[in-house]
Amino acid sequence: MLRSSEDGKSYKRIAFFLIGDARYLYDPPIERDFFLLCRSAVATYSKPWESYIYSPPSRNVKPVSVHSVSGHAAVDQDVEGDRRIFLKPGSQISLDFGVEVGGWVSLNADATAGPTQFSLAFAESPSLVRSISDDTGAVTTQDYDQALNVSLPLGSSFYTVPRERFRGGFRFLTIHAFGMVTLWNITCEVGFAPGVEDLRNYSGSFYTPDDGLLMRTWYAGAYTVQTNIAPRDTGRFLPQVKPGWAYNASLGVAAPVLLDGAKRDRAVWPGDIGIQGTTAFLAFGEYGLTAFGNALETLFYYQNRSTGRFPFAGPDTASFRSGSQSDTYHAWSLISMFNYAIFSGNSTWLTEHWSNITKGIDFILAALDDSEYLHNQTAPNDWGRQGGGGYNSALNALDYHALVSFSQLASTWSSNATVASQAAQWHTAAERLKESYNTILWSSEASLYRDNQSTALMPQDGNALALLYNLTDSERQASSISASLTRFWTPIGPITSELPDTISPFVSSIEVLAHFAANEPSRGLELVRRTWSYLLDSPLMTGSTLAEGITANGSLYYRGNAGYNHDAAYTSLSHGWSSGPTQALSFKVAGLEIVGLRSVTSGFDSPMGTFSVEWTISGAAEDTFDFEATLTTPSGTTGSMRLPLICKSVLLNEKPLEATDTLEGGSQTLRSTSCF
Repeated sequence: MLRSSEDGKSYKRIAFFLIGDARYLYDPPIERDFFLLCRSAVATYSKPWESYIYSPPSRNVKPVSVHSVSGHAAVDQDVEGDRRIFLKPGSQISLDFGVEVGGWVSLNADATAGPTQFSLAFAESPSLVRSISDDTGAVTTQDYDQALNVSLPLGSSFYTVPRERFRGGFRFLTIHAFGMVTLWNITCEVGFAPGVEDLRNYSGSFYTPDDGLLMRTWYAGAYTVQTNIAPRDTGRFLPQVKPGWAYNASLGVAAPVLLDGAKRDRAVWPGDIGIQGTTAFLAFGEYGLTAFGNALETLFYYQNRSTGRFPFAGPDTASFRSGSQSDTYHAWSLISMFNYAIFSGNSTWLTEHWSNITKGIDFILAALDDSEYLHNQTAPNDWGRQGGGGYNSALNALDYHALVSFSQLASTWSSNATVASQAAQWHTAAERLKESYNTILWSSEASLYRDNQSTALMPQDGNALALLYNLTDSERQASSISASLTRFWTPIGPITSELPDTISPFVSSIEVLAHFAANEPSRGLELVRRTWSYLLDSPLMTGSTLAEGITANGSLYYRGNAGYNHDAAYTSLSHGWSSGPTQALSFKVAGLEIVGLRSVTSGFDSPMGTFSVEWTISGAAEDTFDFEATLTTPSGTTGSMRLPLICKSVLLNEKPLEATDTLEGGSQTLRSTSCF
């Protein structure tokens, strides 16, 4: 442990960096900003990965191509690449920005024959390019939003979409002319990631020359989350405008703020934050943490002061307005708060919100059954799944992780007797919950956990969460769950038993992480290759961001029978809860599980500084190989290293590696030979 002094204040920096695993290390008491460490790494840019970044190079983006033309329309392009579009009445042109964008469209227009009218329509999916927009309200006719009609006077005009007509996510812009008009300088002022001058300047990175799909998946996850970082007053106005749309409502208490999707719902949802908050940190460092933290501040603000329950959703949702509650999303709120505390290392933040957090944990404790010591689910609202209720396996896995995580944090964060007592209470509750979980919910015949105590349903979410959060009793049980989950797999991903005809990238993100937790990295990567290759390469998708969900056959009629009214135009194609593989690649693949790749470079910035790792495999004589890794951690950190291989020789900084070695911050080089 290293101690330093800054501005007269003592503080500690602690790091725990491993090869092949991920652990937390704390050391009490923490008097300033840091109590973690981490597990993968680079933020340097020798930059072979920059070509994979989807973010536009400017906040003012122009279309890159013409998607389609109909009627009497012509396009001229000048030497600088700008287009002049000539439209006669009844003609139409669709423009392609190349990637998902979002914000406010502006253009120049000439109406030489008299006042003119035209309409603007927006679409994320190539399959929904048409004269009306895709939907932000779900209707079976798939025509909720219609188009934005524009009227301009005779002569030259400059037009900008009204601020309340903010369009958070689209790739295609369709212009339909009702009168003769010439248009040019068509531009989208990017509205996401407010305050960021260079949208391509990521603080985190991932690179492997061996697998382009993994590269695209990491950066699509990052870009999806970037499009989900919003200005404060761009939430859905309620009651919802119809036809049309209005996005000028407050998203929360501060901005920038992390929300669920670019096009919709444009709201704070705790389940989504449980995945996308970590991605925001990995890709965007301090800025990502700010957006993450502002979403949590919104949850704190609307926490029920009597019961301790956190809201199901943010204030610009019908769920919030109707008073809907969710037991699982309450637990996701706490898990997100734990993640933020770890990633930010902000002890002041933790002290400020400790009362809110303990009230939230007390809500879980009060809900645990006196006899079975499991949480009987009474507010089953969730990510869209069906079923639930009873001793729900997903809920209780989330509760367990919230309890055990804050127990560990509390026991090492503070020497206060009250906090120590809380830590002990939460630890005891977690252990009792885990014991009952395995006694009541485990099916040895299926090698899976049941959805609750009275059903034969074996859910994807409950089992993935149990595996990820270590509800299992043994490595053998964990391995059996990992294998059994593949029974749900199709060529494009797992069909969830808890929501028929559905492939959920949210739940599958959890499953990807769960396979790594079960020491089945190849299985985790196989799932990434199945589902995320489809999310990136299907002609239905944006090719740059990740959809919230698809049907079993890959269509956009996600949740058709579960709230979305068979409206494929309503499905969001940029939803941060689908970014789980970005975390798996940073924390696990770059965190050095040997998974068939020959080299990896990755990293991220934290309040402590930059964590980075590069590793390569060379040689393959007689089924052995040589392995070399360079890890760089901030000055003032300490940690340890573990190699999950058997090797003839292992040298750390040219000296034999000892299991008891404690490493200080800086650059460390590991060389091992004849490994298997």
